[in-house]
Amino acid sequence: MGDRPVLLELDGSLAWITLNRPAVLNALDLALMKELDAVTAVAADAPEVRVVVVRGAGRAFCSGLDLNMMGREGMPPGFYETQETAFRALELMDKITIAALHGDCLGGGVQLAICCDIRVCSSDCRLGLPAVLEGLFPGMAPYRLPQLIGRGPAARLILSGEVIDADEARGMGLVDHLVPADRFEGGLAEFVELYRQMSPTAAVAAKRLMRRAFDGSFEDALAESLPLLANCLASPEVEAAKQAWRDRKAGRGAPS
Repeated sequence: MGDRPVLLELDGSLAWITLNRPAVLNALDLALMKELDAVTAVAADAPEVRVVVVRGAGRAFCSGLDLNMMGREGMPPGFYETQETAFRALELMDKITIAALHGDCLGGGVQLAICCDIRVCSSDCRLGLPAVLEGLFPGMAPYRLPQLIGRGPAARLILSGEVIDADEARGMGLVDHLVPADRFEGGLAEFVELYRQMSPTAAVAAKRLMRRAFDGSFEDALAESLPLLANCLASPEVEAAKQAWRDRKAGRGAPS
């Protein structure tokens, strides 16, 4: 694949958005977030596109926040806002959106996946929100995830940082379609085609009505999250997590 951190392929009524940092399991840094924001806008504005598929290159969908970035500099200014702008654009676009999950789907990977309408998951996938273990909260997942799977299961995942397998994720409603790992590409293609055949007018109308099913403004929740994030980033727990990551890298002899 190319060397851009996110790739966009328009194929008739389909758009394929590919996270393209396979060497780091598609970990999320500022450059990737800016590119995701840009390509999501292009896909949203393409009148012929009816289904948008978000996937990851290489061995994983997305391993979450780039810990190399966090160890070097912490969270760059604008990262969180750009992330949530990109995720929200994906969530609100008048297309059916599908997340294709395989390998690791952790942290920001789960946050990205739950912004999509449908999650098609390989049986080899591991899913979790480990932000609390690093002294952070998982972005706007505390707003979105209870709407998707209920408050109790959401609290368990968010407050424990536990990583679960694909079967358990399917059982709690975190993923919608489970496909054996050895036929994931074929199974994904079948589900993409299923949703591509749906009436775009009806799908858009249904999406808009589903957004009305939950009370509370996303914008208000996002505004409230900003000072909470600043407090977390200034906490000793985050500094300890950053130092632990630097120590692990030094122990492995990895380049900085």
